[in-house]
Amino acid sequence: MSEIIVKLPAASYKIQIESGILNMCGERIRAVSSAKRAIVITDEKVWSLYGSRMEAALKRAGFLTDSIQVESGEGSKTIESFTKLCGQLADLHVLRDNLIIAFGGGVVGDLAGFTAAVYMRGLPYVQVPTTLLAQVDSSVGGKTGIDLPQGKNLLGAFYQPLLVVADPALLSTLDKKQLSEGMAEVIKYGAISDKDLFHQLENYGGLDEILPHMEEIVYRCCNQKRIFVEWDERDSGERRKLNFGHSFGHAIEKIGEYRAHSHGEAVAIGMCIAAEVGETLGLTPDGTGERIKKLVETYGLTSKIQTDYKKLIHHMAIDKKNDRKGFNLILLKEIGESLVHTIGEQELEDILGEILELAL
Repeated sequence: MSEIIVKLPAASYKIQIESGILNMCGERIRAVSSAKRAIVITDEKVWSLYGSRMEAALKRAGFLTDSIQVESGEGSKTIESFTKLCGQLADLHVLRDNLIIAFGGGVVGDLAGFTAAVYMRGLPYVQVPTTLLAQVDSSVGGKTGIDLPQGKNLLGAFYQPLLVVADPALLSTLDKKQLSEGMAEVIKYGAISDKDLFHQLENYGGLDEILPHMEEIVYRCCNQKRIFVEWDERDSGERRKLNFGHSFGHAIEKIGEYRAHSHGEAVAIGMCIAAEVGETLGLTPDGTGERIKKLVETYGLTSKIQTDYKKLIHHMAIDKKNDRKGFNLILLKEIGESLVHTIGEQELEDILGEILELAL
């Protein structure tokens, strides 16, 4: 088993990574929680695949268990879904000494984590991520949230889990599209802070070649995330670099009403746009964008979008990373090193007008 400790002022926690650890997750969770009762928040697909194994593991560790299943997909990260989930917890008479377990991908982790943060002013929770995207990124660091009609993750809280238990063996049931979506976040880590990882990804020929190395990949990305979170838990400085590709990506998701592009697909396109913006500004070495485009395509992702750049900027305007000075973009100094660059709206319009293929 690989283990990473996230050391924070208020509370530290472990990330445990091991193929097959799902069968032992009850005892791992029991080591950090004395709760008698655990409520598993999951989605319908994950529960159909792994629900019996999760229940058995929790019961072996002495937990009384209940489960709540939400619909799969970004559509579950809404006020309506959140309200319904809180009502279900109330109907089950969930109390503050009970434990929430987020068992699923990024959507489940965000929704369950936010619910844990605010229901009865806070319940302890554990993350058990089941997708590549969640294992390498969203389950770690305590960012939780739901969407508003105006944009993504506009309601949220920083709320750290007691534990993260990642089983790379669960990735074997993901289809190639889901794996590709997760690879967008893996590529991000290489681009912003780990050039050796980026080179490693370039040397692999695609998903089939990287799959046997997933335990190592998950560990490497989680360790990078740990470093950023320990530096800047509340996302006010260095941690913002983890949003490389996300300012553009969230806007792309919104333009497509969260149906045209998944989060991973949108982030992949966003990274390509950000690299081109950096090159245009003279902050990123020429050719960096082409390397990123080639890599995202190698792992089954698209690197281009046709859209009206003004729509893109409109949806970027309420990005949480912006301030009164302008748009705070994450750009690359080079592969493996990133920076935060503030740019005005007109300058960004001029650049995007040049580099995007428009569909007016």
